[in-house]
Amino acid sequence: MGHVRLGKLPTSRKWKDVVAFLTAGDVDVSALANAIFKAAETALKRATQDPAFVEVCWLLIKIPQAAKSEDFAAALKELGIEAPSGPSLLDVVIGFDAAIEKVMRSPGDRATDLGEMARQAGIAALYEVTQERLPTLWVAGKADETTTLATLASPDKFGELAQRFFTKLTERNILYYLDREWPKHIRSDKLAHSISDMSLLEGSVRRHCEETTLIMRAFSKDWLAKNVYVKGRSVTPQQTRNFASVALRKIRAELAERASPNAA
Repeated sequence: MGHVRLGKLPTSRKWKDVVAFLTAGDVDVSALANAIFKAAETALKRATQDPAFVEVCWLLIKIPQAAKSEDFAAALKELGIEAPSGPSLLDVVIGFDAAIEKVMRSPGDRATDLGEMARQAGIAALYEVTQERLPTLWVAGKADETTTLATLASPDKFGELAQRFFTKLTERNILYYLDREWPKHIRSDKLAHSISDMSLLEGSVRRHCEETTLIMRAFSKDWLAKNVYVKGRSVTPQQTRNFASVALRKIRAELAERASPNAA
């Protein structure tokens, strides 16, 4: 399922601030999450120049729209996704993954670790949100899966899909750094006394990310409604890049707000 480009841990003062949070032992998850995002600030600012990251965002917009067409497989092919006739949800996910992998391996690759995280987050979001909406009174077939995917093309449902994607992306970005630092802090006098304690912290991080990205639901809904249903245009990769750039800026601002001493 592809490869992960493992980079070196940051050595900047910002990353040292993250380590300081861990060493302190009494961790405020909001402050810790914001400190990590500050440590990765440069990478986040470059994210919208990552072709894989932009492609993931673009395909999350376009796949549900393709599911509304008479020939779903042909519509997917136009997006660069290879799938058999009458594709299942799994076929779509596999094709999605292969399409992103192709972008990541293209000549002049500018892919980053965040691009790989976006691929994983995009696949998980698309699969999970669709699965959760499948009919439960009978065994769902390929037609049910396509119909359910097509519902995600509406502004409301796309808002839910986008929030799930950015939640998973934010969580992966935080854990990307934490996973390589927190093993040093599993001791009786440190942040965690055991692996179980680390699992609790990871759960707290996940909830924090879900709450932080709630703003993406309304923002993504309004953005899609304006660009597709009001202006009646087909969203381009450049417009997607602009959308993703604003989304990441909003998430960083929300993380900073939640880390503020005056936050509710």
